[in-house]
Amino acid sequence: MRILDLDMDYFMDSVATFVPASSEHRLDEENYSKTVWSSEHVRKFLESNLGLSKGAKIKGRIVSGHNEALHFWQELIQAGKLNVPFEVIHVDSHADLGLGYDSWAFIMTTLLSYPVQDRPKYSVYKNCFGTTGADGIGDYLLFAIAYRWISNIIYCANPNGDKNDYILSTMKNFEEEYIFEKPVQNIIQLLYNPNQCPGYDATIQQKKAFIRDSVKEPEIPLTIIPTIDGVKFDGTFDYAVLAQSPNYTPASADFIMDIFREYIIEC
Repeated sequence: MRILDLDMDYFMDSVATFVPASSEHRLDEENYSKTVWSSEHVRKFLESNLGLSKGAKIKGRIVSGHNEALHFWQELIQAGKLNVPFEVIHVDSHADLGLGYDSWAFIMTTLLSYPVQDRPKYSVYKNCFGTTGADGIGDYLLFAIAYRWISNIIYCANPNGDKNDYILSTMKNFEEEYIFEKPVQNIIQLLYNPNQCPGYDATIQQKKAFIRDSVKEPEIPLTIIPTIDGVKFDGTFDYAVLAQSPNYTPASADFIMDIFREYIIEC
């Protein structure tokens, strides 16, 4: 099965970064309103690039924080409407694979020690700020991978933002393909090892030893499409979700949610 996973901040020519997840403020209109796509531009992308059609609506939902997509998927899985693992087409200005969070270390040293079916129950952890966190707006896809819900990710990255915003330690053998103008494919492979994962300054020998002594999770292809023209789909999605991401978008972008509603059957 295939899920279309959209974030409203993709439809902007300026990408906000390092906004606190706890922020309750919208992006300021002075700096960001002029960067929001026009309604014509949004519709063209939905129809020409993603293949959506008002005449063939797909089931979907609009959420606030992007991590609510994870909760939506869990709801569908529990209802027997979404089979795992499934493919995710992630259209976003951020990869949401844990960069800026410390959850990846918790996942690789603790969460993966539990049986697969129990992992969603044990996702609460103490983050680096001393507060409780789980499946946040910037790492929910990493949790979904740890739950073994995802078989493949196609990350349609905003060309105006970072496109390699993932944790290198979550890549197979700590290796990555560099991103220029053409799509590239990396492989995500989470490793379970109760010892702290080696950092960027670790030697090759240290990394090899860590990989050798770890329990390997399934490989998850991560295709990164760095340009808008490279996004080409035919609309065959089982479900779609659009995240408003209020702390990463100005209020003037909210019309995009109304446009999206024209292409889905809300469920």
